[in-house]
Order: sequence, then C-alpha cells, then structure tokens
Amino acid sequence: MPFTFYTDKFSNLNMDIKGGHKRPHKVCMLLAVMELIEFGVITSNRIEFDSQLKATFTSYFNQRRRDNDRDTPENPFYHLKSESFWHLAYQPGVDPAMVSGYSKKNVSHAFLDEALFTFMKSPITRNDLKDALNQNLSDLAFLYRQWLGDTGHLPETIEHYCRVIEHDLPVWLQQQELTDVPVLEIKSFRAFHELVVKINQNRKLQVQDSRTHGVFSQVIESYLAFLKDFTQVDLQKDVSDIIDNQSLTETEKQILVNTRMGQGTYRRQLIDLWQGCAVTGYRNTQMLVASHIKPWRKSTPDEKLDKFNGLLLVANLDKAFDRGFISFDSHGKILIARCLESPEVLGIREEMSVALLPEHQTYLGYHRGELFKGR
Repeated sequence: MPFTFYTDKFSNLNMDIKGGHKRPHKVCMLLAVMELIEFGVITSNRIEFDSQLKATFTSYFNQRRRDNDRDTPENPFYHLKSESFWHLAYQPGVDPAMVSGYSKKNVSHAFLDEALFTFMKSPITRNDLKDALNQNLSDLAFLYRQWLGDTGHLPETIEHYCRVIEHDLPVWLQQQELTDVPVLEIKSFRAFHELVVKINQNRKLQVQDSRTHGVFSQVIESYLAFLKDFTQVDLQKDVSDIIDNQSLTETEKQILVNTRMGQGTYRRQLIDLWQGCAVTGYRNTQMLVASHIKPWRKSTPDEKLDKFNGLLLVANLDKAFDRGFISFDSHGKILIARCLESPEVLGIREEMSVALLPEHQTYLGYHRGELFKGR
C-alpha cells in the first residue's frame, strides 16, 4: 500500500466516543509501538503485549486521558484489529470467532502490514504517521489546558491562554489574512510551525503584543511547545541526523541513538551512578528519565556519551530541568526560575538538592548560564 493510504488510515481511526470525547487508546497504542521501534525494542514485525509496551502506552495515555478514561492497553491491542493494517496472531487451536478481547491464552501477538512496519522504521515517514495520529485528537482545547497545568501555570493564566488560543488569536489571524483555520484545528507541529514563521514576519504582531503585554507571542510560543511535546520533533530530528551521518558505522549509530533516547548503556550508567532519581531518590527506574544536562545538540561527541553529563529524574523534574525552569547551583541546591508558576504543583520545592561530583560542575555551569530562565 502507498504511504498516503496509511496516513489517511491513521488520521481517521475508528475510535470509541463517550460524551463527545474520542477515547485516546488506539492513538496511544500506535504511538507506543512506534516509540519501541525507535528504541530498537521492537526489531521485527511482531508486537508482544509485554511490560515495555504497556508502560510506554501508559506514558502516552497519561498525557491524553480524561478523568473517566481508564488505562487499559489490552483493549486497543485487541480492538485495533478493526483497522485494516493491524492483525492478531491467535494461539494454536483458538477460534478467532470465539474471542472478544485480549487474553494471553487466546492471542499470541499482533503484527502490522509489512509496508506499514517499514514506514514505522523510518524516522522520516514515522514523523508523518505521528502527525496523522494527532488528527484524531478532536479535543485539543482540553489537552492544551491540561498541558498548561502540567507545566506549572496558574489557573488564571491557563484561563487567559485558553481564551486567547480559542477566540482572540484566530480572529486576529483571520484579520491579517494569515489563515482562516482555527488554531485548535491545527494538530500538526510542522503545519503550525509554518504558520508561526508567517506570524513572525508580520510586524502587526508587535503592535498586538504591545496592547496585550506580549500575551499573543507567549500563547503562540506555548502552543508550539505543546505540539512539540506531543510529536517529539527535537528527538526525531536528532535521531534522523545520526542515521544520516555517513561517517558513523551502524554500531556507532545504534549506540548514539540509544544514548539520545536515554536508553541502552548510557541509561544503565546513569542508573548505576544515581541509584534512583538524582533529586528525590525515587528508585522505580521505569518512571525515571535519563537525559543530558548540556543539551545533546550543544554537546561534543565525547560529552554525548559522558555519564556525568546526565541526570536521572522523575518526569516532572526532568521536564522542568529540560525547559530551564529549574537548575542547580555548584553545591547542588535547586534553583527555581521566578517565571515558573506554582512550582509546588509540580512537586518542586526550594529545599530540594542533588549530590554532585566534581565532574558534573562544568555541565551544570553550562546549564545555569545558557538554559536556566532565572538569570
């Protein structure tokens, strides 16, 4: 099948609807499968319903769920069979007509159309498949509101931003003849980024910002960051750069991809070094993120592989650190940017600290000087 067949299918999934809300389960299962293909966990066209798939599904699901949505990865694993590209392999002797849901005794594994599996392995076509999946997220207003709360914004700021993104900004964009499409109907990072380029070339945005104390620019920037989080475009670009680098061997590419993903040897080194979250001490490594202190794109080849250029953090601290909302001084005491609203909502407290080694100092010095928003 041609690639457009699958992007059309991905953007028009048969989804369960409750109370006008599309349940995100199928979207999250397909995102989870693609991530495990990226990480090299799934290497052949055989999708096992195992702990890694379930944990990855849950990570995506928690970003997209509503209060009454249940974390049930077994349901999309089974019901994706209603889509023409997802297939189930049943256990020997099992009559598929007698099966109504997933169980290990009935279903061996799932597999995809071979053409789709090939497209999922490519970082280029995989990005477009992720964009297509986002077309199913009909309630982006809810997801954006939830994302603003998760990133530490105060309730009054959330209400203001949502009012601008839903009403004020679309009217202004239409007046400037930049687009007639409501902002919350733009679900592709790439499409919104192209619009932002046009917006930034429009000098009237400066006039509008002078009237609204810069809120228009802030909202545009935040919505771009929201879509960026959902599609992980920075990660995809870095992986694509590695794969396209002709000076690297296949083994070197695999090592660098795993390191960029916070996986493989690099992740194990950070787990051995920190023995849990570097700040809270939380020890369930499935819930911890291994990431670089000095960003990947700014690091030398040696720095990319240096375990002392890495922190192991619970997800909320990792996100705040990555965005420059927190950092650490030379003694390891946490620094919290004044622009981070309600840090306590994210579990960020002034008494937090990290136990540093001398080897960490240069990297954290870079982070404080170049990324920390509290300067």
